[in-house]
Amino acid sequence: MTKTVIVRWTGNEREFIAESENGGFAGINAMNPPEQGMSASELLLAALGGCMGTTIIAVLLKRRLPVESFEVEVRGNHIPDWPKTFTSYHLTYRVKGEGITEKIMERAAWLAKERYCTVSSSLAGEITQEIEIESD
Repeated sequence: MTKTVIVRWTGNEREFIAESENGGFAGINAMNPPEQGMSASELLLAALGGCMGTTIIAVLLKRRLPVESFEVEVRGNHIPDWPKTFTSYHLTYRVKGEGITEKIMERAAWLAKERYCTVSSSLAGEITQEIEIESD
């Protein structure tokens, strides 16, 4: 199976638009100006968070757990010199919903990381995770 994304220069300095085969778009820039789109390395972190998050939500919904809120914070540590390779990633999951326990979240996060998330299995570097269960 092959996936393709076209990354097209907008003609504006170092600004690009990525378009997926299914018509999705993402803005990419080299942080000039920072308020328009994300840098490529930020998109990598977003891809990891999105891949893990969509899988975790799928597991929770399959268990018929009512999710009130869910977010993934992704931090990537990289070397200071170019090409500034990421050496590790840390994901924090913040979830709120009746019946959602740490044990359920640990299992969902394990399934995402070890079995289903293409992005996490494609990255070099250690991936650590933590879970925060929110309450009213």
